[in-house]
Amino acid sequence: MDRLWNHQREAIDYAAGRQWSIWHLGMGAGKTRAEVEVCKATGGRILVVCPKAVIAAQVKQFLLWAPEMRVLPLDRGTSKDKARRLTGSLADTSPLVVVVNYETAWRMPLLEKIEWTLLVYDECHRLKAPSGSASRWAARMGKRNPTAKRLGLTGTLVAHSILDLWAIYRAMESPNLTTWPDTYTAFKARYCVTNPRIPGMVVRFVRQDELAEKLAATSFYRRSEDVLDLPEIMHERLEFELSADEARVHRELETALIAQIGDAVVAPPNALAVALRMRQVCSGHVRRDGEVDSTPIEQTPSKAARFGDWLADLPPREPLVVFAVFTEDLRQARRQCEASGRTVSELSGRRNELAAWQAGETDVLIAQIQSGGIGVDLTRAAYGVFYSVGYELSMWLQATARLHRPGQTKTTRFYSLIAMLPANRVSIEGRIHAALADRRDAIEEIVNAYRYASTSPRAHCLAE
Repeated sequence: MDRLWNHQREAIDYAAGRQWSIWHLGMGAGKTRAEVEVCKATGGRILVVCPKAVIAAQVKQFLLWAPEMRVLPLDRGTSKDKARRLTGSLADTSPLVVVVNYETAWRMPLLEKIEWTLLVYDECHRLKAPSGSASRWAARMGKRNPTAKRLGLTGTLVAHSILDLWAIYRAMESPNLTTWPDTYTAFKARYCVTNPRIPGMVVRFVRQDELAEKLAATSFYRRSEDVLDLPEIMHERLEFELSADEARVHRELETALIAQIGDAVVAPPNALAVALRMRQVCSGHVRRDGEVDSTPIEQTPSKAARFGDWLADLPPREPLVVFAVFTEDLRQARRQCEASGRTVSELSGRRNELAAWQAGETDVLIAQIQSGGIGVDLTRAAYGVFYSVGYELSMWLQATARLHRPGQTKTTRFYSLIAMLPANRVSIEGRIHAALADRRDAIEEIVNAYRYASTSPRAHCLAE
């Protein structure tokens, strides 16, 4: 176990004495490197499930630290092709590591017919939805492999709220859930107070001390800032005011649920669609009824103009990463970067030009947050911009950790573009950023209690 940090050795020892364990290690803390050592010690047939974007990183770590092990990545071809390759690999009885993404795993019946010695769930917070296909599949895998060791890896165990925990632990502890009540309904009833007039709506969480003790007793937790010597990280808001037309469309959607754009209308069918359109308006565009692409409300959206002003103060060759949600945001950000004389690469569902940017061939990487927020190293840049964000706290945290991680040598600066309405009123974008901050603070209050709860007598009893 050469070249391991102390906290990695501690995590390995923690897993060695348990049939199942969860490593809640801050992003960049080397979870995958330590996971390889657990796989080497376990041997046999090992299944590693991870996001698709992380498969290559998983394979690379095994090639570096366990070249003697056979590794089969199921990342190409049809389902039949993957099943055929897997069947062929199983003919050899030597140790085998199969790496597959969550979306493929629950669609491959063959995986449920194999006797596994170790099940690894990388980014195990992906299992948080009780009724989700991947989460229910992982619970079945536990029942079909009751003697297999199980290891969950995550940098954001509680990515949205404490309600995420139940389904994650169902997968890790299956077939018998012992940490929490055996149903999601019972879990919610114990730890949440709900609104009697609105079924299911959570008013507040209760028994948080008990939650902290259970987490301390059943997971290995280390924060990035406690185990890594990272440079300072800074966050700054880049507020700007929407134009009169942009503000009008935002207001009409918020109050009348319908807005006029030129000679066409925007009439979203439900509340979620209304919120989506309002978020687009904050970036100066919106998709009109009957159209596929978004339509700019202004020739130069207010957000694009604010971004362009900010770019003017950034040294021309300074590496930069811009995260955005919408395709039109990517276009607008690219336009501003190129207008300032910068060269641009894109990482999105339609393009993957990451290698060119990492090699220094371009100045700016514009990344869809769903693509650029997971499993990639962006430490070439010390500057990041959130052009637009979604509701997922885990996505925001993951994106931040792509720049602020081992390998980063400079103070890391993030800037968030946030639309404001006239008279300094808050837009939906401002409310989303406030909600992300509130959830982060509330979650950290519970999770950081690990450090105190883990020393309590009750926590030690739970662990035994």
